[in-house]
Amino acid sequence: MSILASFHAVDLWLLHLINQTWSRPWLDPVMARVSDFGATPKCLLAIAVVLILIWGKFRGRLLLAMMALCLVIGDGGIDWAFKLSINRPRPNETEPNIRVLSIRDVHLSQPHHVTKGRSFTSGHACNNVALAMVGCAIFGWRASFLWPWAALVSYSRIYVGAHYPSDILGSWLVALIYSFFILKGAESLWRRHAPQRWPQLYHDHPVLFPRWSNVLRSRPSAA
Repeated sequence: MSILASFHAVDLWLLHLINQTWSRPWLDPVMARVSDFGATPKCLLAIAVVLILIWGKFRGRLLLAMMALCLVIGDGGIDWAFKLSINRPRPNETEPNIRVLSIRDVHLSQPHHVTKGRSFTSGHACNNVALAMVGCAIFGWRASFLWPWAALVSYSRIYVGAHYPSDILGSWLVALIYSFFILKGAESLWRRHAPQRWPQLYHDHPVLFPRWSNVLRSRPSAA
């Protein structure tokens, strides 16, 4: 058996373990709702954004700005570039008897024998990993609860049959990398341009991400 075949066999074993063996009737609606961003009323998200803009002060508004960058660069750019270049079908499109969950129902997959799909990367996993990265960079340990949430969302995508476990692991790696460089780029631009453009704001906040400043700071060039 080739290495790729062995890898796929392990991937399928983990998929069936999470999607079927470890499934429970009471857990199905929970995982389906966690997995479905569309189930969240848009008005609640809009209200949350407005409240943060009004009362979130500098750090809250910075969180919104950084997440907007991560969504544009990461979700809209990098994630979709992977989806379009890898073209991996979802497990519920190619594998038989996968439990496919939504908020409304549960049914078994009927493979379409498709050759192209959007399984890698997982936008759900990437976006929530980016949120955890940005949140912890801005608020430190107070935002650490975002990591278990990112893990739960990621797990739910396997549970509902939308992604292979390897999709999720790869998505975490991709999101960690691009989130790090987005944070690093923002810190660098802030140090370079903020003193001239927003001197008072820079005086109050000389470092965008004080908890991670040593990690994100660029090495000084040699004299």
